[in-house]
Amino acid sequence: MKALGTALVESLEKRGAVLGQDRRAAIVRAAQDLLESNIAMRALQVGETMPAFALPAASGEIVRLSDVLQAGPAVVSFFRGTWCEYCQAFIRALAEAYDEIRAAGAEVLAISPQREGIEGSMALPFPWLRDDDNLLARKVGVAFELPGDLCWAYRELGIDLLKLNQSDRYELPVPATFVVAKDRSIRFAHVEPDYRRRPAVQEVLGAVQQARGPQPNLP
Repeated sequence: MKALGTALVESLEKRGAVLGQDRRAAIVRAAQDLLESNIAMRALQVGETMPAFALPAASGEIVRLSDVLQAGPAVVSFFRGTWCEYCQAFIRALAEAYDEIRAAGAEVLAISPQREGIEGSMALPFPWLRDDDNLLARKVGVAFELPGDLCWAYRELGIDLLKLNQSDRYELPVPATFVVAKDRSIRFAHVEPDYRRRPAVQEVLGAVQQARGPQPNLP
């Protein structure tokens, strides 16, 4: 797989962006800095506690983690937005495995700072929750502010984060997926600043089954 910065530069050039050598080098450097930022280690880890939260769903209802956990574990997954093809691919994978996840006693909560263009963009069997200004993502330790060169790159790619997120901050969550047990303890954590890399759904499902704990033998 190509380096993240190189792949981003190639995407820009395919869209007709004119990049001088300095701009190209700055984008590659900014992407590499993100990968080396150690954000995965600063995020909440296995054994720590997921903060309680109540977030609005695209449907308008308020979804509380405490209510979800009464029935069993939760898969809490942070996404950049529906504009990200890698986010779309992973969320579709979760949707395809949703029956298995539900059979294991868990619910899926997809979380994004995106506020505009969510409704009707993806038909999902689980809630898409809005994390305004990445307030929850910051508590979890997965939010980061884009450096200037990446902000420029995203604008050139037609991704207007300020409009999509209705925010004055160029801030996103790195893709992160947690499995949270009923006591809010984190049993699985996958935090990856390279947005092209996501956990295998079967790995998430295995963590859900472990978080649920041993089940009684039925007669």
